[in-house]
Amino acid sequence: MKTSGFILLIDSYLVRKGMIALLNRIQGARVLKEFGAGEPFLAYMESHPVDYIIIGQSEFKRQGDLFISKPKLLDKTILLEGPHKEGIIESAALHEVPASIHLMEDKETIIGKIRNLLDRDNKDPERSSMELSPRETTIVRLVSMGLTNRLIAEKLFLSAHTVMTHRKNINSKLGIKSVSGLIIYAIVNNIITIEEVSSPPSK
Repeated sequence: MKTSGFILLIDSYLVRKGMIALLNRIQGARVLKEFGAGEPFLAYMESHPVDYIIIGQSEFKRQGDLFISKPKLLDKTILLEGPHKEGIIESAALHEVPASIHLMEDKETIIGKIRNLLDRDNKDPERSSMELSPRETTIVRLVSMGLTNRLIAEKLFLSAHTVMTHRKNINSKLGIKSVSGLIIYAIVNNIITIEEVSSPPSK
């Protein structure tokens, strides 16, 4: 099994050490670096490759600009939720986070979630890289409903440039260049129904 490197960004020292202890029990998981609040996480990320980031919800909120500028990092992010949502659960970015862990979950549940994520990504790395992310799937659905890039940006609280970048990535992954082709793909893959395609776009 391939070894996957984890970086932890969690403000609580005790929670951070607890997560490290759990990761050390998982075959194929290795902790590369740990950071608390205010430590040089961004500088480290600029020069080091990473397989997964486990990030506390308060730090996820503080690092919003990082995930906006590098949306692909969201595919590698596991959100560690505390007892309070701190107002971030409504963030559109959360829909792209592949997994979340809650502090109130027992250790076997947490270990199981991380193992499932590793198993999923290790089955076929090439295929995994070609699969649409949750955000890309949402954009395919909205394009199929007739929304323009501007309307999609408004609906998902993104910039039009970010939507265009997502659409380029979608075209590259699927090899589909036309809207009609995306609609057929969306219907075949149960992303949207024929009735929804015929319905007028909602703002």
